[in-house]
Amino acid sequence: MERLATLPRTQPADPVKLARPRSILTQAVRVHEGFRSHAAICELDGSAIRISDTTGTREIAWPDARSVTAEHGRVRIVSPRGTLDLSIALDGVVDPELAPFFATVLADGRRGTLSSAGALHELTRAIDATTEGFTDSDDPVVPLAIGGFAVMVGVILLAAIPFAAQLAARITPVPGTFAILPHVSVFDPRVLLAAFAGGAALAAAIARVALGSSAPGWARGTLRHWHRNAGAAEDLARRAVAHVVLYPRILLAVAAVGLVLTLQPAFARTVVDAKGLHLASGLPLLSTDVSWSDVTEVIPVAVGFSERQEGFATTLVLAGGSRVSTRGRDLLGGSERALYDFSRAHAR
Repeated sequence: MERLATLPRTQPADPVKLARPRSILTQAVRVHEGFRSHAAICELDGSAIRISDTTGTREIAWPDARSVTAEHGRVRIVSPRGTLDLSIALDGVVDPELAPFFATVLADGRRGTLSSAGALHELTRAIDATTEGFTDSDDPVVPLAIGGFAVMVGVILLAAIPFAAQLAARITPVPGTFAILPHVSVFDPRVLLAAFAGGAALAAAIARVALGSSAPGWARGTLRHWHRNAGAAEDLARRAVAHVVLYPRILLAVAAVGLVLTLQPAFARTVVDAKGLHLASGLPLLSTDVSWSDVTEVIPVAVGFSERQEGFATTLVLAGGSRVSTRGRDLLGGSERALYDFSRAHAR
């Protein structure tokens, strides 16, 4: 026992730090989860795929990568832990055209043939071609032409949409009835939305036809600030045009929504006949009928002769306090005087 006590005590060894295999590829990506996405770093080596972001690192061993496919500009990796959608991001902006090259690199990793040559070389060449393609297409005339055309078409649609909406909603009242139809203003936010979104969508479509595949490449490069010698105002304008070029479908959907919303006030009309007032809201199945017994007062409102030949507009006051007026609206079926006399004869 004394001999054992004299033996030197050994200190516990420090934990052994295993070096991670050297990465063959380190690439900035965006991870897509539903409608959201976030930035991450993808590292590939001979053993696994590693996705690192602010929340930590997710590792997928190559044998666990059951399938790797390129779909709609994204790379989908299926593993026992779920499905992962990635997109290559250059300077923070996704480039869907690089997805097939990245998928081929991952396919080499699954087969155990990942190296600095082959698919990796093709991916590097594709990234270089993206930069060179932007340099070749970067011309200050491009955003000026696209933006100018979008504004011009928007102004034309700004005048055409209200006219077309009112023409579509116009009716011919039967004899003995009157129709009060609303005006659709060019300054209505719904008209502005439909006009300029439609103009931008048309400009984007023409730009894609005229510039071909270089149009989206130029737009993404602009959003990456690859263009040079541009002031703050010019940079903002270029980026706005770049968004127009990249998202024509969204612009078209916005224009369609604005057009539908514009039709609602155009069809919100009032028909006056011997039974009373028929108030249409402009929406299907939503209308109100008011009998003459609910019209408490018929008031002539003085207006300029340029607005009404008779010098007045007719206002019908309803029992609930609401009013129906011809001021600022089109009157069909007779003159203002005829409507006033008709309403006075039928109101209580």
